Formats: sequence, C-alpha cells, structure tokens
Amino acid sequence: NREMNKYNLNLVLAYGLYRNLTLIVKQPMVHKKMLMNGETTKNTGLGELTFRTKYGIYRRNTPEYNIGIAAIAGLKFPTGAYTFSSKTWDIKSGLYLSLRASHLASDFNIGYSYNGSAKKTDGTIDFGDEFELDWALAYQFVISDDAETVVAPVLEFSYKYIAKDQMDGADLPDSGESVLYLSPGVKLTKSAVKFEILFQIPIWQIQKGSQLQRNTGVIAGIRYLF
Repeated sequence: NREMNKYNLNLVLAYGLYRNLTLIVKQPMVHKKMLMNGETTKNTGLGELTFRTKYGIYRRNTPEYNIGIAAIAGLKFPTGAYTFSSKTWDIKSGLYLSLRASHLASDFNIGYSYNGSAKKTDGTIDFGDEFELDWALAYQFVISDDAETVVAPVLEFSYKYIAKDQMDGADLPDSGESVLYLSPGVKLTKSAVKFEILFQIPIWQIQKGSQLQRNTGVIAGIRYLF
C-alpha cells in the first residue's frame, strides 16, 4: 500500500565561457505525492542547486565524421527545501564521448556522484554514492528544404547503481539499488529550438530492501540555443 509520484521541472542554463569550457547551472523545482497506509501527503519546493563545468578534451571534425571527448566536474549544493535536500555537498564527475557520422549520432556517458562529502559526523546518514552509464543512439531525418527542421528517433540504454546508505560506518537496511532502463524517444529540432521526449522503461531492477520499485517515467524538454 505504498506509492510515490514525483515531478521535476529542471531549469538549466549553459554558457560557453571559452571554446572548450562550458558552465552549467541547474535548479530543479519538485512536486512529490506519497501514498502510504491509506494516507496521502504532498510536498512542493525547490530542489538542490547544481553547478557543473564541462571541458572539451579532444575534438576531430572531418567530412565523414565528428568525434568529441569531454569531462565534467561539478558540485550539488544543499539548498533545496527540507523534504528534497540531502543536507550534504555532493561532488559530480563524468566523461562524455560523442560521435556523429552522416545522419547517425551516438553518445556514451559515464558518471559518478560522491554523495555526502561534507557531512560525516556521528549519527548522521552518509548517503550512498551513485554510478551511471548511458548510451544513446539517434538517426536524423531532415524534413525541410532549408535543413532547419530535423526529426530524430532516439534509443537510450541507461544503468544506475546506488550504493547502500551508511551511518557510523554500518550499512543501513532498505537502501541501495541497481536499475537498467530502455528508453525510446524522439527529438524535433526547428532552427534554434529543440523539443525532446523520452520514455524511461525499467527492464531490470534490484532493490536492496523494501524500497519502492521504479515504474516507467517520462522525460520531456525544450532547449533554446542562443
């Protein structure tokens, strides 16, 4: 008799400071509805602010293909509302590989989140670190004579591992999980505007305890390039 629905509205601003360096800021707004033992609770508020830098390590452009490698480092601040904050400073890192060949695009990402880096005092929860792998494939169809309107079907495979929470060096029950997603979607590009929708379908998952299992989620986004 437990169920949770969560809705995130993420506002993201990315600015290219230099040719190889991009600054990224993300501020989520969160609404959560929880059903437990016949009682429903609702909470709405700001999530935690995240600041990241993306640095281009390598890029090669040829008439046949484009390839790029970039690294990301960032920090998540404990600025969210009480219900949506871990109360810790979390370090984010990642490595990105992108490949473009004709109409085909492939992106591979690997990420690691070191959670609870600044809160390790006795009696407090040390939240489990997170490891992620993502591989996305897309094929672009140009549907306008001026090549400014493009439709791209997308298929993404995502794996997430969350380590068990700890307190005073001991693992906490009902924490930690592994999830594998298969996510079909589509992206529409019209000049400087991009519309995206992705359906995240968990095809395999293991929860280490009595946590809620994950159901299919929907990710929708609008990007404006300026």
